[in-house]
Amino acid sequence: VIGADVVPTASNLNAFQTEKPNLLFNGLEDVWQKADVRLFNLESPLTDNAAPEQKCGPSLSAPTAAVAGLAALRPSAVCLCNNHIMDYGAEGLLSTRAALKAKQIASFGAGEDVDEADAAYFFAKHGVRVGVYAVCEHEFSIATDRKPGANPLDLVNLSDRVREIKANCDRLIVLYHGGREGYPYPSPDVQKVCRKAAECGASLVLCQHSHCVGSSERWNGATIVYGQGNFIFDVNDGGEGFDTGLLVRYTIGDYGADTVEFLPIVRVE
Repeated sequence: VIGADVVPTASNLNAFQTEKPNLLFNGLEDVWQKADVRLFNLESPLTDNAAPEQKCGPSLSAPTAAVAGLAALRPSAVCLCNNHIMDYGAEGLLSTRAALKAKQIASFGAGEDVDEADAAYFFAKHGVRVGVYAVCEHEFSIATDRKPGANPLDLVNLSDRVREIKANCDRLIVLYHGGREGYPYPSPDVQKVCRKAAECGASLVLCQHSHCVGSSERWNGATIVYGQGNFIFDVNDGGEGFDTGLLVRYTIGDYGADTVEFLPIVRVE
């Protein structure tokens, strides 16, 4: 089961710090905990001391104590490939990864440089090896050869990279952080990138960052979702659809008989 954006905020911070995921789920515990693998995107650095970096738009952060609630959600791994993970600079990313590691939670999609950020996450269940590869559109947060951050979308090398990762696993999931916030459809460019990932071996492509539930299509035998909305965020009246999201349940069947199910969720105060 894959969730979208998770951000500890003022309205739910106590639940994160006191390890009470039931307050965050409110009925979704069985769906989440019964999955063999649980993934989501942490769109907020965990830091106690770092100062926010100068950038356009608001900065997100949560104290490192919020990792207790993240651990209580029992994620198999947490994606850090997004446009806010560097809101508190290199120190914020370092403290985030350290807090997750202390709870034995794997993370992927961000690193000390672009090579580390570009590494895929692999897991094996029931004899099937699955890879998860995350990319982020070019914003303030991306990594370079000399700068930590999120894995940037590389249009020149994307096809070869997806093929390379797929050659090392049975199934490949691509997480694409980008597109228009609050808009449920892909731009032509986003659609081209996601379709190319499907053509090169991805069986599931999920776009995050939209903060609203998007649309989907089948392409080259793969499922593409253009916007998962939010998973655990603050209740917000600033935009239509902000309080909605999708959990995506991906079931790998015998001989390629895979299924993708959508579990719509709505958050209330």
